[in-house]
Amino acid sequence: MPAPTYRTEREQIMATVRELDRRGLVSGSSGNVSMRLQPEGGNDRYLITPAGITYDELDENGLVIVDGDLEPVDSEIVPSTESLLHLGIYRGRPDVNAIVHTHSLYASVAAVTCTHIPPIVDEMVVYIGGAIEVAEYGFPGTDELAAAGLEALGDRRAVILRNHGMCAAAPTLKEALRVAILVERVAQIFVHAETMGGATELPDYAIETERQVYLMRSGLAGTD
Repeated sequence: MPAPTYRTEREQIMATVRELDRRGLVSGSSGNVSMRLQPEGGNDRYLITPAGITYDELDENGLVIVDGDLEPVDSEIVPSTESLLHLGIYRGRPDVNAIVHTHSLYASVAAVTCTHIPPIVDEMVVYIGGAIEVAEYGFPGTDELAAAGLEALGDRRAVILRNHGMCAAAPTLKEALRVAILVERVAQIFVHAETMGGATELPDYAIETERQVYLMRSGLAGTD
């Protein structure tokens, strides 16, 4: 059996999955991780975690390369059931090259209460782009979920999926992981703040200034 291609990318995804599992941001086989690949010939290729395999059983060989139609390229392993969500974001956001989808606890609290998280700490604006909005409900694994997630994501790097979880999208896998971790911390702060009288949003001038920093860092300056 030939060695799997994109070995470095496979190792990066597995390192990300292990860190998500270590931090309790995923469990069992919940959540998923993907990367946009840069193959020769310009054809769409994505590397994504498989469906139904628990993280303690998953290794680099179990990751799936799919094409732009989500057909496996070099194996018969079934890709994540949320592959349509990943593909929809990649198609709508050319700046995104990596996606981390989790069912982390506090982000899921926001998801099931349909509560968007306003910009309450500076890091949210600088690294996420502002508030974390809630997408309209879409049945798991459908085009409707993908479309709703992309719309609510906008030009930011995180979105809450109603009654589902959260999704982080970024130019690199390292940044997508960083955003996923940040979202869970911010969601935890927000939930606790709501029990103490409510969270206070950042001043408008801070949001505007930090938003420009985000856009410049993301290569999106001029899109506001």
